[in-house]
Amino acid sequence: MIRKNLYATVALIALCTMSITTNAQSQSFGQKIGELLYEMTTKNPDTLKIQNLLKTMDIDDKEVKIGNLSYSIFDGFDGDRMYYIPFTKADESRFTVEQLKRDDQLYFGVQFLLSSTYTLNSQNQVNYSNPTYAYNVNLDEVSQYCTTPMKYKNGSGNNPESPLLSCIYTNPDSKKRMMYWVVFEQPTGNQKGNTIKEIKFQSIELWQK
Repeated sequence: MIRKNLYATVALIALCTMSITTNAQSQSFGQKIGELLYEMTTKNPDTLKIQNLLKTMDIDDKEVKIGNLSYSIFDGFDGDRMYYIPFTKADESRFTVEQLKRDDQLYFGVQFLLSSTYTLNSQNQVNYSNPTYAYNVNLDEVSQYCTTPMKYKNGSGNNPESPLLSCIYTNPDSKKRMMYWVVFEQPTGNQKGNTIKEIKFQSIELWQK
């Protein structure tokens, strides 16, 4: 009886994991970014769910690697785990995720390097230069997660003449926050299209003294 219950529990866990992975694979890259932001800012982040989501964000047939993280560049935080896509050239599309700990709480630093080039037609519809590129995303998609635009004294971010989207993302349920940046090749106000080169987000606690 105990053995049957154990098998049933294992099967249920496997089924749930498969369901999460299948759902993530059917999402667009922009939707996955939104889900990653959400999952990393829940009250108690589920590392297995985050790990399975990251595994669906591979590119160019490169396996997502997972390893221990023995350091942290942020004072007061300890390294825990790292998720990354290996690369040999500086311009290769990839991501790096640092999972940090403090007082048994998890914090994250995420960087995606990409080259998502798109144009806009007269109806403002998006056309990607490489439709099969795994990291295709556009301004409208990444702007959805800009809960609070950040303000700069020099006005260099968050205006149509700047190539930088700089925001704070707030989880609608837990109210936990992340710093959130998107770097474009051209000013965000370009009406003909653009290229997104980098998406970066970090737990806001990493910036608080």
